[in-house]
Amino acid sequence: MSKLVEESRLLRGRYDEEPSHSDHVAALALQIFDGLRLWHGLGDRPRELLHAAALLHDIGWSQTPDGKGHHKWSAKLIREHGWKNLKKDEVLAVAQIARYHRKAIPQPDHVDFHALSAVAQKTVMILGGILRLADALDRTHTARIEQVEAVCTKSTIRVRVKANGKWDAERTMFETKRDMLQLAAERAVICEG
Repeated sequence: MSKLVEESRLLRGRYDEEPSHSDHVAALALQIFDGLRLWHGLGDRPRELLHAAALLHDIGWSQTPDGKGHHKWSAKLIREHGWKNLKKDEVLAVAQIARYHRKAIPQPDHVDFHALSAVAQKTVMILGGILRLADALDRTHTARIEQVEAVCTKSTIRVRVKANGKWDAERTMFETKRDMLQLAAERAVICEG
């Protein structure tokens, strides 16, 4: 386990009351990332950033018991942590990846996103898009999706799901949250299973 992942787990331990969900989301996100490597061409460090963001995506619940705006709180807590294993620009990227796990994708008035470099914005679009899918695939927080395989073709990204039982809520949320990765990939994102 990398030092960044260890540090992320320590931070999560202070805020997240349901670490099993973030662990499962992280596992799914990494499976999707690995399956799409030929398409996105990102290396090991962006994979670690995705892992950190996935572990921390729900820590904002600790600040808002009804969950309203928890994605923004997660980003704030990530930005304000005294990171030892992230550079300043990486902190901002991880915060944005976690921030976009729910609700709106980047908009013209999202100042923090637009403050990132063009390269960082593209990375956040890809990694945030992957995190959105992984979070959607654990919508019920019951780990019904045991495993995923992601494949990219010229016209689609296909996410093949191995499920344990019914996963209607996950499939419906996948359809809603595929928007960011579709935009980044410039192709349809399809769930199969």
